[in-house]
Amino acid sequence: ITSIRSYAETLKDDPNMPADTRGRFLDVIVNESDRMTNIVQDLLTLSKFDAGSFDFTFEMFSFEKSVRDVYNATLIEARNHSHEFTLEFSTPVPEIRGDRARVEQVLINMVSNAIKYTKNGGVIRMTAGAKDGLVWCTVKDNGIGIPKEDVEKIFDRFYRVDKARSRESGGTGLGLSIAKEIAVRHGGNITVQSSLGHGTAITVTLPVGGPADA
Repeated sequence: ITSIRSYAETLKDDPNMPADTRGRFLDVIVNESDRMTNIVQDLLTLSKFDAGSFDFTFEMFSFEKSVRDVYNATLIEARNHSHEFTLEFSTPVPEIRGDRARVEQVLINMVSNAIKYTKNGGVIRMTAGAKDGLVWCTVKDNGIGIPKEDVEKIFDRFYRVDKARSRESGGTGLGLSIAKEIAVRHGGNITVQSSLGHGTAITVTLPVGGPADA
């Protein structure tokens, strides 16, 4: 909000500002407005979780197809950063009971973070499978990683590994908090393994039958 106000006041006070400078200022205002909108939307989602008023639509759907769809949806973005991005299924994957849109939201967040926090030309592996009544999907990268003392904070609200880069890319620091809530509400979990400078692996695990109260 401070940035938006500062740039808007400068535009207002300098009617003779060069057109290219004015354009850059307006771009900042638009980008910051979009970022604030994302934050408000994410906070609204979390407040609904806290209040127990967030509605899920549980039904049977193909977890394998969802993983493939997310991979295909994010492939171009990965290639735009010259990443090597692959998908592999280690076992056949059954259908699961859950909210497909929300599960895919979790998967997209996992992949988006890998793309965001891996330097151009990196390697991102997406793998999935099933075992003992559970399905899982792991997204592993060779990106910047997370300091050991911060690994457990990754799901805290507003936590960001690289604040400057997250701000530049429009990150709110709430995506993984929401992903964790979604996974838990499905009776599952989401975990992370990371080493600073050596990349991160994040895994979501979900019960095939969904939560007991679905």
